Amino acid sequence: MLNIVKNILKPLLRHKAAIIFTSVLAAYLAPFIILRQNAHFTINDNLDWITAWTVLINSGKTFDLTGTVSQMLGEVPRSCLPSGFNVITWLYLVLPPFRAYLVNMLIVHSTAFIGMYLLLRHYCLTDQRQTWLAWAGAASFATIPFYTVYGLSIAGQPLLFYAMFNAFHDKKMTITVAIIIFFALYSSLPLVGVFILAALGLAALFDYWRNRKKRPKFWGAIALLAASYCITEIWLIYNAFFSAGFVSSREEIDRILLGQVRDWPGVQSLIMENFINGQYHAVSLHKYILFIAVPLALALGWRQKRECKLILLLLLLALCLSVFYGFRYSEFFMSGVAGISFFNTFQIQRFHWLHPLIWYTIFALTLSVIANIRYIGRLLVVLLLVLQLGFLFGNNSEYYLALKEQTGVSVMENAWLYENISYGEFFSDSLLEKVDNYIGRPKQEYRIVSIGLYPAITQYNGFYTLDGRLNIYPLEYKHAFRQIMAKELAKNPFWQRYFDYWGITCYIFPAELEYYQVRKSYQLKLNHMELDIAAFKRLGGQYILSAAEITNYEENNLEFLQRFTEAWSPWEIYLYRAR
Repeated sequence: MLNIVKNILKPLLRHKAAIIFTSVLAAYLAPFIILRQNAHFTINDNLDWITAWTVLINSGKTFDLTGTVSQMLGEVPRSCLPSGFNVITWLYLVLPPFRAYLVNMLIVHSTAFIGMYLLLRHYCLTDQRQTWLAWAGAASFATIPFYTVYGLSIAGQPLLFYAMFNAFHDKKMTITVAIIIFFALYSSLPLVGVFILAALGLAALFDYWRNRKKRPKFWGAIALLAASYCITEIWLIYNAFFSAGFVSSREEIDRILLGQVRDWPGVQSLIMENFINGQYHAVSLHKYILFIAVPLALALGWRQKRECKLILLLLLLALCLSVFYGFRYSEFFMSGVAGISFFNTFQIQRFHWLHPLIWYTIFALTLSVIANIRYIGRLLVVLLLVLQLGFLFGNNSEYYLALKEQTGVSVMENAWLYENISYGEFFSDSLLEKVDNYIGRPKQEYRIVSIGLYPAITQYNGFYTLDGRLNIYPLEYKHAFRQIMAKELAKNPFWQRYFDYWGITCYIFPAELEYYQVRKSYQLKLNHMELDIAAFKRLGGQYILSAAEITNYEENNLEFLQRFTEAWSPWEIYLYRAR
């Protein structure tokens, strides 16, 4: 019996680091799996984006290159919606929306974990005795609160760079090719792909200049990534180079008029903010790495010259990316490119999306250095891991709220908590079903707009909307939609600048609202609304779903129909019909 127990425990003990840190990731993901639609997720740039996929799937035009989709923004070209050759699209194609969202989340964090382990184990921490640190670094990276709607754009970078190092050293080419294609199918070319290709191209050129070696497999891997993106992003490429049907709304983006220009002190502040805190779309939560782990490693482990040199080089690279990020918003740069459409519409500063990978590679290297310090090294490493993982868990509002929902216990207060409603509460399907039943008509026969309510909510529930949010849609439609609320924009300079000079958010912006989202607990009323209902009707609009009561609805040629509410929903909907 004792021998049987030993035989069972032996492989477990041999892989105890893998088990421990896999359990850390499992503990991170467990509340979301258990709570499902009662779990909390970030709304802005996350839940309000997923209806791009649901609308696309509902249209039946997932793999069409041309044609139009009529459920959002009146009617938009198919090429404005997500790629049909993307893993996230395929998930929404085969699964109900929430399951697709959850499975995507699990894949993203699991891939981050596996990819970071492979990169660290094979190319950073090659000492067999430090395998456990590779698992530790992987768990730290995998518990970053990624924006999972971006797929593997950030979370998959370690796996991609593991493949690229394989190609550089001419190893494991079959799995390398598979990883590169998988990354292209599960990431975004404009968000991160172009910057990774640029970085890899510069690295390849530098290597050739320094070593005079051709490395055809490495160059081939870069070419494969570029070619794969040409296929997966064919809709984007079609829009950019072959579609003559419309001018993009992005043509009116004006960062100067948006107030994004910084003077020199402002640029310095932006650089330091990005270097110390990162940027929320590419969040890395690396303060403890920068201010505790790095100084400890350099001060106590300076004899380990290779690792310390690599830490310093990566720190310099992270700083350079932050400098470029700040310079992008400088008066000097912005005035120099004023009037050049490309620099207004394309966010060239997104090299900083490489920051999370850089910071957690630095973290793993610092742990490696500190672990070799006699007597106290391992203790310091454990303390740093507990500190960093605690910081990651504690500063992740999604995890915090999910844990609070599950246990009923309020853990640490968190400054990031501002969207404390669950997935189910956000989309409020039963509340919107009441509205649908009251109207009593097939949804495709009429068009609606929302006020104080994300159009993503109504789109998710099958309504056909004149409003919506896409990175690209026709500029002509933006101008026609603007007429509906022209008087409101004239009364509120903030909303006027936001709509006119950013414009990807095509919502009705009442001048009386300071923030777009209106929950029923706010008890807000719109007393001075001025809408052009004739312009609304010209676009096919018939109903308005407002989260705030419009007290002067008669002056706006509207008919009040009904108020809808449910105790559990954060929304209260006032239904109006255009007369």
